[in-house]
Amino acid sequence: MISRAITTIIAGTALLSACTEQPSPIAQTIFTGGVIYTADSTQSVAEAMAISGDKIIQLGTDRAVIKLANEKTRIVDLQGKMIIPGLHDVHIHLPGIVESDSCDLASKPYSLKEIVSRLKQCTQDLPAGEWLTVSQWSFTWGNEPSLELPTIRVALDAVSTEHPIVLLGNDGHHGAANSAALALAKDNQGVQVGLSRETLANQFADYRELVGTDASGEPNGTLNEDARKLVNVPDLWGYPDVDGPLVDRIAQRLASLGITSVLDAALTADDIDGFAQAAKESPFNWRMSVAYYTDFEQYRSSPDQAIDVDAIVRDMLEVQEKYSSVDNLKIDTAKIFIDGVIEGDPYANPPTLPNAAVLKPYLQPQFTLNQTMGQLSLKGYIDTNSQLCSFARELKSRESQQTFFTENGFLTSQCTQSVGVLEKEAEFLRDYTLALFDAGVNVHSHAIGDRAVRFALDTFEQARKRSPKSQATLSMAHVQLVHPKDIPRFGELKVFPAFTYAWIEPDRDYLMTVSPFIDQINNAEDLLDPAGYGYSQSYPAASIKAAGGLLTAGSDAPVDTRDPRPFFNLEKAVTRHKDQTGEIYNPNERIGLADALDAYTINGAKALRQDHLTGSLEPGKKADFVILNQNLLHLESQGSADKISDTLVQATWFDGREIYRAE
Repeated sequence: MISRAITTIIAGTALLSACTEQPSPIAQTIFTGGVIYTADSTQSVAEAMAISGDKIIQLGTDRAVIKLANEKTRIVDLQGKMIIPGLHDVHIHLPGIVESDSCDLASKPYSLKEIVSRLKQCTQDLPAGEWLTVSQWSFTWGNEPSLELPTIRVALDAVSTEHPIVLLGNDGHHGAANSAALALAKDNQGVQVGLSRETLANQFADYRELVGTDASGEPNGTLNEDARKLVNVPDLWGYPDVDGPLVDRIAQRLASLGITSVLDAALTADDIDGFAQAAKESPFNWRMSVAYYTDFEQYRSSPDQAIDVDAIVRDMLEVQEKYSSVDNLKIDTAKIFIDGVIEGDPYANPPTLPNAAVLKPYLQPQFTLNQTMGQLSLKGYIDTNSQLCSFARELKSRESQQTFFTENGFLTSQCTQSVGVLEKEAEFLRDYTLALFDAGVNVHSHAIGDRAVRFALDTFEQARKRSPKSQATLSMAHVQLVHPKDIPRFGELKVFPAFTYAWIEPDRDYLMTVSPFIDQINNAEDLLDPAGYGYSQSYPAASIKAAGGLLTAGSDAPVDTRDPRPFFNLEKAVTRHKDQTGEIYNPNERIGLADALDAYTINGAKALRQDHLTGSLEPGKKADFVILNQNLLHLESQGSADKISDTLVQATWFDGREIYRAE
């Protein structure tokens, strides 16, 4: 607990400067005896801080700052505790960070057998024919099949054949459906034809890389990215409607974590309206920037026509103007998905490839599963450049493909050479970026694969050349895999990478869904081989910083977990290590604590174009700050950075007011 503030009367202090006519400011509250990380340009640390109203008026030594007190000043003895600027989470999805009332798997690693048992509870009172929408399904952990339940489709059919069922991945990109849901798929003429081997080869051929299949070529239940829309899922992300009570819960959670500024990374006009109405009734105690997102397909005059970029930008600017007077709410950013995600499915037969856009084709690994232990291992790779694969790609009939499998022991589909997919046509992604930047709208692009990162950088470069006077910022979320040649461009183009540092932790179960598709490995030990491209080029935070890039931080909550967990993210930025094993994922890319704090504070403020107000603790800026129970700089200096995640917020201040205090 932070100590009870005491009021100190300082008698006989005139506090008037002898050499100026202007009186020195009088502090309403002074914090002394602490470790105050300012996040200023020199990353300085102070002992004391004075605030008046909603502003900071001075920092320095206890002796210097106490001179700003009078008989009404409140003095808070920090007793060695730490103050940092209010945290900036620049990639978060606010409606999802609080628990919902839906059937929720809470990101737990359930096996397929356990999923069946859990979901049967959710169907008990559900009328026949109604959708069962399941939130926070973990795609990368759990899902171990069995002889009885070889695929997620079979497992969901075992839950119910009377209800269409969809699992919504906790990453916002993966999903899974049962047969009843797959049967609802409609073609682009609105005709219900169902999702099958035949329709996947014809009506839905454009979605083949986004739909998992079994050994016979039938959909195995997994639906990724826009393929989820084929079955008319009622709610693609599973977020609740935005209203006052939900916003109140969001506010409480943010304050308890010391988060005082955010960029909600993708909100529709309806969701924005919900937040705006709530803000009018009860002003926000956080600063909220919004990345506008919409259904781009609505802007095609027909399925074969290009998306109308001008119409989207016009509608976005109308939303911006509509809510321009709402305090602490800015609609000044637009979200663009360049690609999808880089996790494949090693449990599928054949393994489902990742769909993130990469420069070199994904490898085609072959896996074996120990049914008793539930453990995956690699048994080899298909040589997609071989004459055998060239022959396999020419086989079209089911009979010839079956003969090939019988004779060679692998499926013709495993000869596919894929570099992933872009979320929309390249022309649209480019033109939309250029139009937004020219209109002064910040661009926030999701890019995970190295081809997607390069594409985003290319469009950013074109935007800067075309509109050199634009004051908009350019940021890129996730930046998981980056080619070495593209690292300097972050600094050259002034692009803010928004890393989710928690994902850097080297978890072998997760890496088995990524690394074997990028690097040819022999066993689980090779997952941490420094020679691997994936290992050396994943989340290159230190390299981008060294090249002049300004690192920022975004939790992406509720992806992976509903908890934004800022201090866990800070710890992993510094350590890149897994607590249970001590393994480190590319130690060369670790950054220092001060740089990690800057990512969460001043750099985030710069990305949101509000660094004149927040992001650092300096005179004249808003008094947004957080009091912590431990000194993070001391932990780092003592070699105990692995304890950063244990940090607790003692109090959060916003606009010079305490909005949260730990009990």
